[in-house]
Amino acid sequence: MAARRGGARVSARQPHEERPGDAWIVALLFALAFGYDTVEAVTNLQQLPLLYASAGIEASTPWWLLIASVALPAVLFALSLWIGRRMRLVGKAGVMLVALAVSAQASLLAEQLARQIAVAALGG
Repeated sequence: MAARRGGARVSARQPHEERPGDAWIVALLFALAFGYDTVEAVTNLQQLPLLYASAGIEASTPWWLLIASVALPAVLFALSLWIGRRMRLVGKAGVMLVALAVSAQASLLAEQLARQIAVAALGG
């Protein structure tokens, strides 16, 4: 249905309705990104103890940090799904993007902390 306003034609459009599948697609794309963070953390969990052992500081291996790094992406993803459960699609995507940014920043922080622990263990 079109109406005329001031000589110009204005179309009355229905608001865009979101399909349930759209939210699933967005969640799946973010799940892949969080999965990548998890794979990186598992790789660190496997490789960092070997690096510490080769340097002779295996007693200083930060196991708590490695385990937390593996668990954090999954926890943040689940939390973002829970927070965004009643939001519109853009809001859900925004919450997931913030959670992904927090996950990435926490990963960088964990790497820096592991370096500082190694330096301190080496006496530097």
